[in-house]
Amino acid sequence: MASRARNRGRRCLIVERHEWETGGRQQQLQFVLRPAADFFGPPTRDRTISIRLFVPGAARSPVVTRDIVISRLYANGTRRTNRFPEMGGFPAGFVFFEETGSDGTYDVWWQVDVAVVAARYTGWSQGRNTHYGRGRLSVVVPAPVRRPINRIQ
Repeated sequence: MASRARNRGRRCLIVERHEWETGGRQQQLQFVLRPAADFFGPPTRDRTISIRLFVPGAARSPVVTRDIVISRLYANGTRRTNRFPEMGGFPAGFVFFEETGSDGTYDVWWQVDVAVVAARYTGWSQGRNTHYGRGRLSVVVPAPVRRPINRIQ
């Protein structure tokens, strides 16, 4: 059976990471629900995915290859990463989840230059504002995505 990623073309989910992320040691990344459902599938159950983590984003080889969990929709209206301790080391910026062509496997990296990433793409969804500040930005774009993004065109 052909993978969903090959059938629809490869994509990349870009999610803004704020300085005030939640979870133990800030190891969670919350998602804007509509783009997350489009990218990872319906939020009815937890989904385990495999990631290849690139540090820095332009690295040629991943520093970590492991499984993480994309959560179901919680009662408080959030969906997030779990079992992803490296996320606690990501600075504020944008986190990229790029389909690899193998079902359930994603290349992951981050970039701190938020202005150039935000300017490069259109169609952003914004999450709800909270007492911490404005809601996070999220967008699904065609892959492959340049690493690092250093131009708006």
